[in-house]
Amino acid sequence: MKKFPLFFFLLGGLIIVLVSVYGFVLLGQRPGLPQEITVRGLKQIDDIEVKHPKDVEFILSQKKIGERSIFSITIDGRVEKRELEFVPYYSQTPFPLIYLLIGFFCLAIGVVVFLLRPEDARARIYYWASLAFSSANIISGGFYCLRKSLLSYIPGVFFFFLYPLAPALLLRFSLFFSKSNLKKWRFIIYLPCFFFAALFEALFLYSSLKTSITAYRVYQSIFLAFRAYLVIYVLLTIFIFILNYRKAILEEERAQMKWIFYGLFVGLGPFIFIYNLPQILGKKPLIPEEFSTLFFVFIPLAFAFSIVKFRLMDIELVINRSIVYSILTVFTVGVYLLSVSFLQNIFSKSFSRRQTAVPLIAALAAAIAFNPARKKIQTFVDKTFFRASFDYRKSILGFNEIAHKMSNGEHLVDFFLLMIRKTLPLEHIGVLVYSTDLGEQKLFIAEDGEKDLRALNTLIMVSGKILARRKAVRTEEDIDFSQEQALEERNLELVIPLSFKSEELSGFVSVGKKKSGERFSHDDLELLLTMAGELVLNLERIRLQEEVIQERAEKEKLDELNRLKTEFISSVSHELRTPMSSIQGLAEVLLTGKIKDKAKHDELISLVAGESSRLSRFLHNILDFGKIEQQAKSYSFQKIELRPVVEEAIKPFQYRLESEGFVLTASFSEKPIFLEIDQDAIRQALTNLIDNAIKYSSSQKEIEIKVCQRESQVEIQVKDKGIGIPEEAQKKIFNGFFRREEASRHNPEGGGLGLKIVKHIVKAHRGEIRIESQPHKGSTFSLIFPKT
Repeated sequence: MKKFPLFFFLLGGLIIVLVSVYGFVLLGQRPGLPQEITVRGLKQIDDIEVKHPKDVEFILSQKKIGERSIFSITIDGRVEKRELEFVPYYSQTPFPLIYLLIGFFCLAIGVVVFLLRPEDARARIYYWASLAFSSANIISGGFYCLRKSLLSYIPGVFFFFLYPLAPALLLRFSLFFSKSNLKKWRFIIYLPCFFFAALFEALFLYSSLKTSITAYRVYQSIFLAFRAYLVIYVLLTIFIFILNYRKAILEEERAQMKWIFYGLFVGLGPFIFIYNLPQILGKKPLIPEEFSTLFFVFIPLAFAFSIVKFRLMDIELVINRSIVYSILTVFTVGVYLLSVSFLQNIFSKSFSRRQTAVPLIAALAAAIAFNPARKKIQTFVDKTFFRASFDYRKSILGFNEIAHKMSNGEHLVDFFLLMIRKTLPLEHIGVLVYSTDLGEQKLFIAEDGEKDLRALNTLIMVSGKILARRKAVRTEEDIDFSQEQALEERNLELVIPLSFKSEELSGFVSVGKKKSGERFSHDDLELLLTMAGELVLNLERIRLQEEVIQERAEKEKLDELNRLKTEFISSVSHELRTPMSSIQGLAEVLLTGKIKDKAKHDELISLVAGESSRLSRFLHNILDFGKIEQQAKSYSFQKIELRPVVEEAIKPFQYRLESEGFVLTASFSEKPIFLEIDQDAIRQALTNLIDNAIKYSSSQKEIEIKVCQRESQVEIQVKDKGIGIPEEAQKKIFNGFFRREEASRHNPEGGGLGLKIVKHIVKAHRGEIRIESQPHKGSTFSLIFPKT
């Protein structure tokens, strides 16, 4: 909007304000009936007959405070005349001041909205509506203080134009929230307004200048129709807001309309339904007009909340908390004064003999009733206008209380994210922490999102400040805007550094948009920074605890390793000594030449070969274990048939199986099975499994080897009926040097290396090893390989 129209908008508003203030001054000069006179028994004032209670308002508008008149009143069926003087109408009530406060509150909001959004048609309509509403409220009528002075007519002229205009502007404002094209209705809306305004102005000026009570009575008759217009327009406005609320998609729009609806319903409801509607139906109003209009204060309050909290008309306002405290305090004082007046009326009827005590009793009762309000104003303000600060303090305290008790970094991060999401609804919130090890950055913790954000870690380490997009925040203090493009590419609004004391850790918190669409306020940033700081402290605490625990575990592991090595050396000594002693003894017997029987001679030769094979397997396992530990074990894969490999693995055990009474059965698939394998490695794996099956068999000396193929897998099973393996030990048996006590007692031979080698071989072939076992019922080891 150009400066020229803006100037006239503000000038028009200033004129209305000045006239309204002048009308407020005239209210203080409004004459009232003497205390001895009541409207009910009044028949005539001077030469003007009182036919209706409303006639008194017109007659009083022609009088002055202190002026004397002849009052004709009915007492006990007789008409008496008394000469009395008029008194101030508002001598004992605070209503004019309350009207002034409500009016200026509403006016202030309208002016602020217009100055912030002068180009917005909604803001302009709201500006004029607030001017019309506040001016009509401050002036409070046209027939109060004429005094036959031309200047005293000006507030009345403004009142009778602005009063009909206010509901029309309010209805027009509500149509801005409609998605439908309702432009053609904009002029129709104002037709009843201009009709009543023109009629009221004519009757007001004619009846006042000509002192025509007849014209005034015509005005009163028409005013009844005006009440119907007022009720209809307010109901239409409320209905349109309800309709638009149901159609609104965005939550922010719904919140805006919800609070406007609350303000209109609570603020205008008593005035429309309790005061005006009964009069339209020919009944007496349920409450006085003064009391019904006091609810008007909720209208600007609701609009203020909708603007500050939910950005009504896209207005960004940062309101100082003390201002809101002051406004609500003024409102509380107004209600307090109203209560004093209301209670004074009640007590005056009950304690008519002690009139001097009435104001004191009323003030005391009101003070007792409203004393708790002083303490609750701050809580109310914090929970509504400044809900963020109120909730943020609770969230930080709640996070600290639980975080100090946590001992797992990932759980702590999860809890941090949960608390942030609960307090500050965001489209994205993530935590990334890096552990620096030997100059290489490794991801330590990552939550809430699959984005690759590691590049931001370098940027934020260089900056040391919050990285942000300028449009995302309301403040520029200690914020780096140099990486806006990088943030936009990753759909982020903020990146907050995590300042670890330890050089081994670095990281940040990545933050997306707020779900409300609002920018991040100072309170939002304070929450994120404070909780990020607490997260850092607790992560470092947990890391130190883990280091202590890890050092203790490493010491225990080292002690266990030393113990296992000692046992291994002892086992190796036994494993080497036993076959070597057997070989040496058998060789000496054979060298003597005393064994003449060929069968016996061949048996001894077979024993030497068996012990040699046993010794060879053990040494081969030790060498392979060393290669595995040094990650130097290699394999040579060839596509060969599987059956001959299995049969070759069984051959070295034939003599031992027969001599010890074992029954070994092997079954194969009818069709040849070809696999891409290292045949020596597979033969070694099967040899270790068969050797274990022999060593740990019980009285049932049965071993079954089964080779079968499925759609995509080949499986080799080695099944025995030995001592079995308990479930808790089944995962440990593949660890190097591990042997159960029961296994060692059953057969002391072995070093605990065989199954670890088997597992390594199977994994190198992209396969897996499965075990099914029950104590004292035997075990089944399955080697499963994918088909090639």
